[in-house]
Amino acid sequence: MTIEELQKVKFHFISHLSMVDEHCTTYASEDNRLGWCEHVPFKDGEPYGRSTRHYRIDTKVYKSKKKFLEALQNFSPNVVPFHV
Repeated sequence: MTIEELQKVKFHFISHLSMVDEHCTTYASEDNRLGWCEHVPFKDGEPYGRSTRHYRIDTKVYKSKKKFLEALQNFSPNVVPFHV
């Protein structure tokens, strides 16, 4: 899959989790094969520091955008994954 194809994929909100020291918001594609979560650190009720984003293809999580984009080159949205 190319970056141009990825930009055409529609994502929707899945969940939001608010904890004392972190907020996490999760998004997924319509077929739930692609997704990401945004982690925002909090301190004293205010955002604190840099947020981090984790990317997902099927069940594999990538902690860097570079690794995600590398794996995305081998991703085919038309192939249904086999899950155990």
